[in-house]
Amino acid sequence: MDIPFGIINWINNLRFNKRRELVLIAYIGKFWDCIIEPDRKHYAILDFGRTKKGWIQYNVEEDEDLFKERYIIVGKKSSEDGDVKEYYILVVRPTSVYGKYKRIGVGLIQSDYVVRQRFKVQVI
Repeated sequence: MDIPFGIINWINNLRFNKRRELVLIAYIGKFWDCIIEPDRKHYAILDFGRTKKGWIQYNVEEDEDLFKERYIIVGKKSSEDGDVKEYYILVVRPTSVYGKYKRIGVGLIQSDYVVRQRFKVQVI
């Protein structure tokens, strides 16, 4: 993922589990009022008017069910007036254990198409 590090505000509430360093503790959200469909090497995030509002690059097989996704915001890009315009995200999917998710991709989405669920979850 090509991230312009000098202009991104990183999310402060991400942290690693003290006992298991490879487990990330984060707030999770879901995609809102959008469609996710294949678009060449990525998946496009489209509004209902079919305008592209972001993208996802998955690291799972294409034939898997791609509709259980949630996201974790890792950074945000704001406009000059301070309004958040885009989020850099990790795309995650629930595991069989309640409250635990696995990373299945990365992406970028405009702020109007996400809604936070504000639960602390573990990404393993």
